[in-house]
Amino acid sequence: MAIIWRHSALAQRHAEIGGDLEDWNGMGTAWFYDDTSERAQADYEAIRTKAGLMDVSGLKKVHLVGPDAAYVIDRVTTRNVDKIGVGRCTYAAILNDDGKFIDDCVIYHLNVNQWMVVHGTGTGMEQLTSVAAAKNCAVLFDDDLHDMSLQGPVAVDFLAKHIKGIRDLAYFGVLHTKLFGKNVMISRTGYTGERGYEIYVAAKDAVHVWDNILSDGAEMGITAVQFSTLDLLRTESYLLFYPGDNSETYPFEDEVCGDTLWELGLEFVVSPGKT
Repeated sequence: MAIIWRHSALAQRHAEIGGDLEDWNGMGTAWFYDDTSERAQADYEAIRTKAGLMDVSGLKKVHLVGPDAAYVIDRVTTRNVDKIGVGRCTYAAILNDDGKFIDDCVIYHLNVNQWMVVHGTGTGMEQLTSVAAAKNCAVLFDDDLHDMSLQGPVAVDFLAKHIKGIRDLAYFGVLHTKLFGKNVMISRTGYTGERGYEIYVAAKDAVHVWDNILSDGAEMGITAVQFSTLDLLRTESYLLFYPGDNSETYPFEDEVCGDTLWELGLEFVVSPGKT
Protein backbone atom coordinates (compact mmCIF):
# COMPACT_ATOMS: atom_id res chain seq x y z
CA MET A 1 0.00 0.00 0.00
CA ALA A 2 1.32 3.44 -0.95
CA ILE A 3 2.17 5.80 1.90
CA ILE A 4 1.17 9.42 1.32
CA TRP A 5 3.61 11.46 3.39
CA ARG A 6 3.52 14.74 1.45
CA HIS A 7 0.58 17.12 1.43
CA SER A 8 -0.59 19.43 -1.34
CA ALA A 9 -1.97 22.77 -0.19
CA LEU A 10 -4.46 22.33 -3.04
CA ALA A 11 -5.91 19.08 -1.66
CA GLN A 12 -9.19 20.69 -0.64
CA ARG A 13 -9.61 22.29 -4.06
CA HIS A 14 -9.13 18.91 -5.72
CA ALA A 15 -11.71 17.35 -3.40
CA GLU A 16 -14.21 20.08 -4.23
CA ILE A 17 -13.82 19.34 -7.96
CA GLY A 18 -14.32 15.64 -7.29
CA GLY A 19 -10.80 14.31 -7.05
CA ASP A 20 -9.91 11.41 -4.77
CA LEU A 21 -6.27 11.91 -3.90
CA GLU A 22 -4.01 8.99 -4.76
CA ASP A 23 -0.29 8.62 -4.26
CA TRP A 24 2.21 9.97 -6.73
CA ASN A 25 5.77 10.41 -5.52
CA GLY A 26 4.54 10.34 -1.92
CA MET A 27 1.98 13.13 -2.38
CA GLY A 28 -1.78 12.88 -2.58
CA THR A 29 -2.48 13.72 -6.22
CA ALA A 30 -5.72 14.25 -8.15
CA TRP A 31 -5.25 11.52 -10.75
CA PHE A 32 -8.93 11.80 -11.64
CA TYR A 33 -11.66 14.36 -11.06
CA ASP A 34 -14.05 12.11 -12.96
CA ASP A 35 -12.75 8.76 -14.16
CA THR A 36 -14.66 8.72 -17.44
CA SER A 37 -13.62 8.85 -21.08
CA GLU A 38 -15.66 12.03 -21.50
CA ARG A 39 -13.68 13.84 -18.81
CA ALA A 40 -10.39 12.53 -20.19
CA GLN A 41 -11.25 13.86 -23.65
CA ALA A 42 -12.44 17.22 -22.31
CA ASP A 43 -9.25 17.78 -20.30
CA TYR A 44 -7.08 16.69 -23.22
CA GLU A 45 -8.85 19.05 -25.61
CA ALA A 46 -8.68 21.90 -23.09
CA ILE A 47 -4.88 21.83 -23.14
CA ARG A 48 -4.58 21.18 -26.86
CA THR A 49 -6.98 23.99 -27.85
CA LYS A 50 -7.13 26.46 -24.94
CA ALA A 51 -5.33 25.90 -21.62
CA GLY A 52 -5.49 23.70 -18.57
CA LEU A 53 -4.20 24.13 -15.02
CA MET A 54 -2.70 21.09 -13.33
CA ASP A 55 -1.24 20.57 -9.86
CA VAL A 56 2.17 18.93 -10.31
CA SER A 57 3.44 19.63 -6.80
CA GLY A 58 4.32 15.95 -6.42
CA LEU A 59 7.54 16.71 -8.27
CA LYS A 60 10.40 16.92 -5.77
CA LYS A 61 12.06 20.32 -5.48
CA VAL A 62 15.66 20.20 -4.25
CA HIS A 63 17.71 23.35 -3.61
CA LEU A 64 21.50 23.22 -3.83
CA VAL A 65 23.37 26.16 -2.37
CA GLY A 66 27.09 26.80 -2.08
CA PRO A 67 30.31 27.13 -4.08
CA ASP A 68 30.23 23.44 -5.06
CA ALA A 69 26.55 23.29 -6.02
CA ALA A 70 27.27 23.35 -9.76
CA TYR A 71 29.88 20.61 -9.34
CA VAL A 72 27.40 18.38 -7.50
CA ILE A 73 24.72 18.77 -10.18
CA ASP A 74 27.28 18.25 -12.93
CA ARG A 75 28.38 14.97 -11.34
CA VAL A 76 24.83 13.65 -10.96
CA THR A 77 23.18 14.71 -14.22
CA THR A 78 23.88 14.36 -17.93
CA ARG A 79 24.21 18.08 -18.61
CA ASN A 80 27.20 20.41 -18.60
CA VAL A 81 25.82 22.84 -16.04
CA ASP A 82 28.47 25.46 -16.81
CA LYS A 83 26.41 26.21 -19.91
CA ILE A 84 23.27 27.08 -17.89
CA GLY A 85 23.19 30.81 -17.19
CA VAL A 86 21.45 32.45 -14.26
CA GLY A 87 17.74 32.71 -15.05
CA ARG A 88 17.79 29.62 -17.24
CA CYS A 89 16.88 25.97 -16.80
CA THR A 90 17.29 22.78 -18.80
CA TYR A 91 16.01 19.22 -18.98
CA ALA A 92 18.41 16.45 -17.93
CA ALA A 93 18.62 12.80 -16.97
CA ILE A 94 20.08 11.02 -13.95
CA LEU A 95 21.82 7.66 -14.37
CA ASN A 96 22.99 4.88 -12.08
CA ASP A 97 26.54 3.52 -11.96
CA ASP A 98 25.76 1.25 -14.91
CA GLY A 99 24.73 4.20 -17.07
CA LYS A 100 21.04 3.28 -16.91
CA PHE A 101 18.24 5.85 -16.70
CA ILE A 102 16.82 6.22 -13.18
CA ASP A 103 15.23 9.69 -13.16
CA ASP A 104 14.73 12.85 -15.15
CA CYS A 105 14.86 16.41 -13.91
CA VAL A 106 14.88 20.09 -14.74
CA ILE A 107 17.92 22.02 -13.51
CA TYR A 108 17.28 25.66 -12.54
CA HIS A 109 20.12 28.17 -12.15
CA LEU A 110 18.53 30.68 -9.80
CA ASN A 111 21.48 32.82 -8.74
CA VAL A 112 25.22 32.65 -8.15
CA ASN A 113 25.87 29.39 -6.26
CA GLN A 114 22.12 28.81 -6.01
CA TRP A 115 20.39 26.05 -7.98
CA MET A 116 17.24 23.97 -7.87
CA VAL A 117 16.72 20.48 -9.27
CA VAL A 118 13.12 19.38 -9.83
CA HIS A 119 12.87 15.63 -10.34
CA GLY A 120 10.38 12.81 -10.57
CA THR A 121 9.96 9.49 -8.79
CA GLY A 122 13.55 8.26 -8.95
CA THR A 123 16.46 8.76 -6.55
CA GLY A 124 17.58 12.18 -7.72
CA MET A 125 17.69 13.75 -4.28
CA GLU A 126 19.54 10.80 -2.78
CA GLN A 127 22.23 11.01 -5.45
CA LEU A 128 22.61 14.76 -5.05
CA THR A 129 22.87 14.39 -1.27
CA SER A 130 25.49 11.65 -1.58
CA VAL A 131 27.77 13.67 -3.86
CA ALA A 132 27.28 16.86 -1.83
CA ALA A 133 28.32 15.18 1.44
CA ALA A 134 32.02 15.86 0.84
CA LYS A 135 31.53 19.23 -0.84
CA ASN A 136 30.71 22.80 0.15
CA CYS A 137 27.08 22.46 -0.85
CA ALA A 138 23.86 22.38 1.15
CA VAL A 139 21.04 20.21 -0.19
CA LEU A 140 17.55 21.25 0.92
CA PHE A 141 14.31 19.44 0.08
CA ASP A 142 11.53 22.02 -0.34
CA ASP A 143 8.01 20.67 0.02
CA ASP A 144 6.61 24.10 0.79
CA LEU A 145 7.19 25.17 -2.80
CA HIS A 146 4.17 24.18 -4.89
CA ASP A 147 4.17 23.76 -8.65
CA MET A 148 1.16 24.29 -10.89
CA SER A 149 1.41 23.81 -14.62
CA LEU A 150 -0.54 26.09 -16.98
CA GLN A 151 -0.36 24.51 -20.42
CA GLY A 152 -2.00 25.27 -23.74
CA PRO A 153 -2.04 27.80 -26.58
CA VAL A 154 -3.84 30.56 -24.64
CA ALA A 155 -1.61 30.26 -21.55
CA VAL A 156 0.68 33.04 -22.72
CA ASP A 157 -2.24 35.34 -23.59
CA PHE A 158 -3.66 34.86 -20.10
CA LEU A 159 -0.37 35.47 -18.32
CA ALA A 160 0.36 38.49 -20.51
CA LYS A 161 -2.64 40.23 -18.92
CA HIS A 162 -0.90 40.03 -15.55
CA ILE A 163 2.85 39.83 -16.16
CA LYS A 164 4.75 42.31 -18.26
CA GLY A 165 7.27 40.73 -20.61
CA ILE A 166 6.00 37.16 -20.30
CA ARG A 167 5.77 36.87 -24.09
CA ASP A 168 9.51 37.47 -24.28
CA LEU A 169 10.38 34.66 -21.87
CA ALA A 170 12.36 32.17 -23.92
CA TYR A 171 11.89 28.41 -23.82
CA PHE A 172 13.51 27.20 -20.57
CA GLY A 173 13.64 30.77 -19.31
CA VAL A 174 12.93 31.62 -15.66
CA LEU A 175 11.21 34.73 -14.30
CA HIS A 176 10.70 35.88 -10.70
CA THR A 177 7.64 38.08 -10.54
CA LYS A 178 4.24 38.55 -8.90
CA LEU A 179 0.95 36.97 -9.95
CA PHE A 180 -2.27 38.13 -8.31
CA GLY A 181 -0.15 39.92 -5.74
CA LYS A 182 1.87 36.85 -4.72
CA ASN A 183 5.54 36.07 -5.28
CA VAL A 184 5.99 33.40 -7.93
CA MET A 185 8.70 31.89 -10.06
CA ILE A 186 7.59 31.08 -13.60
CA SER A 187 9.49 28.93 -16.07
CA ARG A 188 8.59 28.32 -19.67
CA THR A 189 8.52 24.58 -19.25
CA GLY A 190 6.03 21.75 -19.19
CA TYR A 191 5.49 18.12 -20.13
CA THR A 192 2.65 18.33 -22.62
CA GLY A 193 4.14 19.33 -25.97
CA GLU A 194 2.15 22.58 -25.86
CA ARG A 195 3.42 26.06 -25.12
CA GLY A 196 3.09 26.36 -21.38
CA TYR A 197 4.47 27.53 -18.08
CA GLU A 198 5.15 26.13 -14.64
CA ILE A 199 4.29 28.43 -11.75
CA TYR A 200 6.13 27.91 -8.47
CA VAL A 201 4.51 29.42 -5.40
CA ALA A 202 4.71 29.05 -1.62
CA ALA A 203 2.15 26.73 -0.05
CA LYS A 204 0.45 29.59 1.80
CA ASP A 205 -0.26 31.33 -1.52
CA ALA A 206 -1.05 28.29 -3.67
CA VAL A 207 -4.83 28.33 -3.22
CA HIS A 208 -4.99 32.08 -3.91
CA VAL A 209 -3.07 31.76 -7.18
CA TRP A 210 -4.94 28.59 -8.24
CA ASP A 211 -8.35 30.15 -7.61
CA ASN A 212 -7.54 33.37 -9.43
CA ILE A 213 -6.13 31.64 -12.49
CA LEU A 214 -9.30 29.58 -12.83
CA SER A 215 -11.74 32.40 -12.15
CA ASP A 216 -9.97 35.04 -14.22
CA GLY A 217 -9.15 32.57 -17.00
CA ALA A 218 -12.60 31.00 -17.28
CA GLU A 219 -13.67 33.28 -20.12
CA MET A 220 -10.60 32.13 -22.08
CA GLY A 221 -11.51 28.48 -21.53
CA ILE A 222 -8.91 27.78 -18.84
CA THR A 223 -9.99 24.90 -16.63
CA ALA A 224 -8.55 22.59 -13.98
CA VAL A 225 -7.41 19.29 -15.47
CA GLN A 226 -6.79 15.98 -13.76
CA PHE A 227 -3.24 14.64 -13.44
CA SER A 228 -3.94 11.58 -15.59
CA THR A 229 -4.41 13.90 -18.58
CA LEU A 230 -0.65 14.28 -18.60
CA ASP A 231 -0.25 10.69 -19.79
CA LEU A 232 -2.26 11.38 -22.96
CA LEU A 233 -0.38 14.59 -23.69
CA ARG A 234 3.18 13.55 -22.93
CA THR A 235 3.08 10.27 -24.84
CA GLU A 236 2.12 12.15 -28.01
CA SER A 237 5.27 14.23 -27.51
CA TYR A 238 7.46 11.27 -26.47
CA LEU A 239 8.03 12.53 -22.95
CA LEU A 240 8.73 9.64 -20.60
CA PHE A 241 7.86 8.88 -16.97
CA TYR A 242 10.22 6.84 -14.83
CA PRO A 243 9.79 3.99 -14.09
CA GLY A 244 6.51 3.50 -15.93
CA ASP A 245 7.90 3.82 -19.43
CA ASN A 246 10.95 1.59 -19.26
CA SER A 247 11.99 -1.98 -18.58
CA GLU A 248 11.81 -1.65 -14.79
CA THR A 249 8.04 -1.76 -15.21
CA TYR A 250 7.97 -3.76 -18.45
CA PRO A 251 11.03 -6.05 -18.29
CA PHE A 252 12.32 -8.01 -21.23
CA GLU A 253 12.50 -11.75 -20.76
CA ASP A 254 15.91 -12.99 -19.58
CA GLU A 255 17.34 -9.44 -19.44
CA VAL A 256 18.38 -7.30 -16.51
CA CYS A 257 16.05 -4.34 -15.95
CA GLY A 258 17.31 -0.92 -16.91
CA ASP A 259 17.72 1.11 -20.09
CA THR A 260 20.35 3.40 -21.53
CA LEU A 261 19.38 6.82 -22.82
CA TRP A 262 20.07 5.65 -26.36
CA GLU A 263 17.70 2.70 -25.95
CA LEU A 264 15.03 5.13 -24.74
CA GLY A 265 15.67 7.75 -27.41
CA LEU A 266 16.84 10.27 -24.81
CA GLU A 267 20.41 10.73 -25.99
CA PHE A 268 19.67 14.42 -26.66
CA VAL A 269 19.86 15.13 -22.91
CA VAL A 270 23.58 14.30 -22.84
CA SER A 271 25.77 17.38 -23.28
CA PRO A 272 28.50 16.97 -25.94
CA GLY A 273 31.66 15.58 -24.38
CA LYS A 274 29.92 14.55 -21.14
CA THR A 275 31.00 11.10 -19.97
